[in-house]
Amino acid sequence: MQEASRGAMNCEWHGETIHYVDEGSGAAVVLLHGLGGNAENWLLQRRHLSATHRVLSIDLPGHGLSSGRAIGFSAYPEAVGAMLDHAGVDRAILCGLSKGARTGLAFAVRHSERVNGMVIVNAFLHLEPEDRARRLALYDLLLEDDGARRWADQLLALMGVEDHPAIVRGFLRSLDQIDPLHIRRIFREQIDRDQRPDLEHVNCPVLVVRGAKDSFIPPYCVDEIRAGLRGSELAVLETGHLPYLEKSAEFNQSVTAFLDEHRL
Repeated sequence: MQEASRGAMNCEWHGETIHYVDEGSGAAVVLLHGLGGNAENWLLQRRHLSATHRVLSIDLPGHGLSSGRAIGFSAYPEAVGAMLDHAGVDRAILCGLSKGARTGLAFAVRHSERVNGMVIVNAFLHLEPEDRARRLALYDLLLEDDGARRWADQLLALMGVEDHPAIVRGFLRSLDQIDPLHIRRIFREQIDRDQRPDLEHVNCPVLVVRGAKDSFIPPYCVDEIRAGLRGSELAVLETGHLPYLEKSAEFNQSVTAFLDEHRL
């Protein structure tokens, strides 16, 4: 692909339009947002990483400028593959938050030959029964007529970001753009899928990033991920669920050090 043709891009996939942004040059890094997010969530990482890498930031199906709200979570990895094919990228490093990290993990299991490394940020691969019940009750608020704001307030508190006014304002503004039933459905699909068995099939360097103040992801989830991976590295930041926004410089430094260490 010619340098001049890059930037905001769209690719067609199974009758849907997948939007992504293609910036920089060098080894490819794919940024995978969390549930209800989009490529713009990674703006600070895109600016930082595109100085040394080619950065592909995708709107996963049904998010941002991508169509496909009927697409199930299990198909998200193939949308990532379609984007890579469209961009002419054979291999990449995957960096994902929560649902994006789980999408990246599923892609790495199905297409290990295309993944050079992974960054897993605040993700659960399974939840114990009590935690599962609490999360389902939280997302069931989205079924209620006035439930979206209550869901948002409780989620922000669990994520440990309520002391960051800009993040809170941005999250609350996004309520006008999301489909509550779509968000609830995708969350239920995730929570019903135990991805711990996938870990033994990962054969690339992995950095696990944990926000110490994130109550949405129980600590045992990080322990399970590290126990299932061979030689993964851990970075614990004094943040909540969104370290790439709360302490972007520290987060970027951790990711860059990982990439440099493994010459990715």
